[in-house]
Amino acid sequence: MPDNNVGGRIFVNGEELSQKTIRAAGGGEKHHPQSFDQAQQSLAPQVAQIRETLAALPEHLRAERVVIEAEVFANYLANSYFPEDLVTQLKLRPLGSKVVEHGIQSLPSTGETDAVSKSFLLSADAEAVESMEAILSGNGGTKGAKDDLRQFTKIAVSSAHRATVAIPDDELEPFEAVLHPDPDDSTVWERAAASEATLAKFQALVESVGGRVHLEENDTVDGLTFVALELPPARVDEVAAFNPLRSLTPAPKVVLANIDESEEAESTLPLPTGVRGLPEVLVFDGGVDETGRVFDGHVTAVNLTGKSLVPEYARHGSAVTGAVLFGDVGNTRTLPEPAAHVTHYQILPGPDQDAAEFPWVLRQIRQVVDTTDARIVNLSLGPEAPVEDREPHRWTAVLDKIAYERQILFVTAAGNNGAADAATGLNRVQSPADMVNGLCVGASDKPAPEKDWDAAPYSGRGPGRPGARIQPAVLAFGGTPTRRFGRVRPNGDVVRDHEGTSYAAPLVTNALAKIAAQLDGRSDANTLRALAVHFAEKTDDHLLVDVGHGRLTSDVGDVLECAPSEATVIYQGVLKRDEVRAYPLPVPSTLNKGLVDIRWSLALSTATDSAEAGEYSKAGLELAFRPHADTYSMRRKKVGGSGDDTVHVHVSDEARVKRLVAEGWKLSKNPVTKQPKRSSRNEGARRDQGKWESLWRADTSMRATSLFEPRIDISHLTREGGRITTGTDDIEFSLVVTVSSRAKLPIYTDVQTEFSVLTALPVVTPITVNVGDVHTRV
Repeated sequence: MPDNNVGGRIFVNGEELSQKTIRAAGGGEKHHPQSFDQAQQSLAPQVAQIRETLAALPEHLRAERVVIEAEVFANYLANSYFPEDLVTQLKLRPLGSKVVEHGIQSLPSTGETDAVSKSFLLSADAEAVESMEAILSGNGGTKGAKDDLRQFTKIAVSSAHRATVAIPDDELEPFEAVLHPDPDDSTVWERAAASEATLAKFQALVESVGGRVHLEENDTVDGLTFVALELPPARVDEVAAFNPLRSLTPAPKVVLANIDESEEAESTLPLPTGVRGLPEVLVFDGGVDETGRVFDGHVTAVNLTGKSLVPEYARHGSAVTGAVLFGDVGNTRTLPEPAAHVTHYQILPGPDQDAAEFPWVLRQIRQVVDTTDARIVNLSLGPEAPVEDREPHRWTAVLDKIAYERQILFVTAAGNNGAADAATGLNRVQSPADMVNGLCVGASDKPAPEKDWDAAPYSGRGPGRPGARIQPAVLAFGGTPTRRFGRVRPNGDVVRDHEGTSYAAPLVTNALAKIAAQLDGRSDANTLRALAVHFAEKTDDHLLVDVGHGRLTSDVGDVLECAPSEATVIYQGVLKRDEVRAYPLPVPSTLNKGLVDIRWSLALSTATDSAEAGEYSKAGLELAFRPHADTYSMRRKKVGGSGDDTVHVHVSDEARVKRLVAEGWKLSKNPVTKQPKRSSRNEGARRDQGKWESLWRADTSMRATSLFEPRIDISHLTREGGRITTGTDDIEFSLVVTVSSRAKLPIYTDVQTEFSVLTALPVVTPITVNVGDVHTRV
């Protein structure tokens, strides 16, 4: 007989419990903010202006076709409202979309209010503009095309997003240009990168104002072309007039946190124990001395720069490497066993030309990661570029593709700009920490498990980009000016001389490497991300934009072990397009009294679309929590009014259900749902809190008597070029669920008994080896 007073390792194989189910019908009658007559009045003058602008636009500033922007009411954010009929009739070519920070939402209850919206980027020729004018004047046009025009609030020739810098006119400054997919070569269903003819025109324009273009540093992602160049700042507006140009901004520098070398060591730690078979972690940083006594045998150093170690950079690289290996050594007397083997790639200093530096550094990372067998990468460096909702960033676009295609987890530092101006967004997490397929780490001001903690003032804040709004994902201790981070030198000395998210990120990498070693073959990127947010601690006093999902525990045992009154299950699933599966929760029939806390976290890997700024993630999962398998809803139209009446019934009460059906009520296809905390039915809010998010967590509490065979239904959605699509790739995800009894009922042993398909995670015992003393050269 099992012992009811013990817990055990978390359960795996949760996906074996899943079953196919059906999608519930949803949605109601749509409110349209304006009639076609109203659209005619507002849009006709704007389209006439487009025609005049096109006629006056010089050939050297355009392709044959031109890029136009069509802003929509925020009522039409859902991808099902893509203007398909208008695009088809006018032979427009979709090139992407932009986020409109101050758009218009129009509802009967509130009228017009300020709201985040989007604008479609479309390639049009003169004939398309004339046809649009004709439709708006009442001549021709299908009903579908007219309905599409009703969505638009503004339509104009596209203008590039740009920023200027206050530098003397005669100095060249580095800039980053992003070109639209080619207006001429793109088609309705496929975007083409900027053609040679378009690039030649752009290069000629830059050179005509005294600038230089580094075409060898181009990157092409989702039809966008990222171009490094140098310009006289006073001539930026002239270059920004190029119609195929999407954005033109100052090129960010790749930075490392500056460490002022401490003269005195706080302590010198003895050699760690060697361990075989550890996960491989890649670190890209400022270099490291691999022969140092605590790194020897645990670190492989590779110099990609062709230059010598720079002491300041190497101090940063050593601090990051030590934290990946050993965690937080600031309060320890001995070095713990290393969590991983680290291959450290020195990628700084880069090229001397500022414009070429950050694309060059990115290329080094990409070339290594494209061929590696390692599955965890730590990035404690990156461009000084806060996330920008309206425009894509080269680093984020490239690394998100790699993370998805190769199933690699990038653990990234949020940035040390948290004290910058919040009103202008300068305090937001920096690229590539805004990846939707990565794990962004901010810094806390106290290490776990100390109480009364918060985000460090310097730690980059959220929100992140669409698809990863909750940023940073988690926090770890990064030090403060009054309590600095304890870093280990290659010779074993521990010094406290700096703070930053650069050191918080490798602490999370250290914890995830330990977890990966125990998960063995189940340690994919989605599972590690889901576990990280699932076991992060957060209180109601903490703001989401400051701490994300919370501070990660420092004890891996907290993640892998269950108390007697709780059960945690990992589900690793794969869903086909339009498939819906039900995932039963670990709630045994013996759980029949008291309050029950349920927490679930989900991580998915998604393809991305950098040209769709507001719809960056191409796949999403929609979750529905159904707590009681016998409770359904029934609806019927209100008598003499609009809308529906709703009642809840137990389907086991067949007589009542039959009577209501006879009275005109319709029974739902699935049990009723319960919304978790921070959920919303508003389309814009759902984009921020789920549906298209790649990583999220939810919590709820219920009485045990309100639970009966509870389940979570998960459905798969994808989109392409701003449109809901079919026939796309399967989507992989990991779901982690914890059920806890406040009445301290023996959930763990009862789950073992009732859910025989679940297996407790086996314990993986590391093999230790002796590591001899090696004298350091520093």
